[in-house]
Amino acid sequence: MIDAAREVFSEHSIRDTPVELICETAGFSRGAFYSNFDTKEDLFLAVYEEEMSLRIQKTRTIVNDVLVEGVADRESLHEAIVKVGTACAESLIADHNWYMLVTEFRAHALRDPHLRKRAGESLEHLTDSIAELLHEALDRLNLRLAVDTRDAVRALTSVYEAQLEHAAFTGASSTTPLFTQIFPRMVQSFIEPGGPA
Repeated sequence: MIDAAREVFSEHSIRDTPVELICETAGFSRGAFYSNFDTKEDLFLAVYEEEMSLRIQKTRTIVNDVLVEGVADRESLHEAIVKVGTACAESLIADHNWYMLVTEFRAHALRDPHLRKRAGESLEHLTDSIAELLHEALDRLNLRLAVDTRDAVRALTSVYEAQLEHAAFTGASSTTPLFTQIFPRMVQSFIEPGGPA
């Protein structure tokens, strides 16, 4: 049902998608839908959580591929950050529909106390997952964060949000100096040597 919901939401938006269409596309009855989800917003939250898990896995692969090449000095560190940041951004920018769905969902969740709580928990889980990935990468480079981990993650993901918003409104299909200049400088300003290996 989650795959069918993502397809239908992408085509019609969350608001304009009737539960019946989700059920028809998934091949489930309304009873089956309501035995698993209270509302279509609850279903979208499940779609969101699965999508974020897949994106974290993809990001981990990108990071691993870049770090395999080695980071010997500050210049190669800068290049590695650019490669990771740009690769992640390009995959996000390519999926305009997903950004619009998440924006729609967030606006709705902020007005619904129950949904806002659950969406906030999902966002915190995503923050923790990115923080774990960031720590893994820095440990491999014998580096560490000089700032609070969650604050660093929120600051870095805000760059992605800015780029996605820019792409959605302008139709831009490529990354900007945000990822070739600003993003790597932000990352480097947050880290310091990790001490003796």
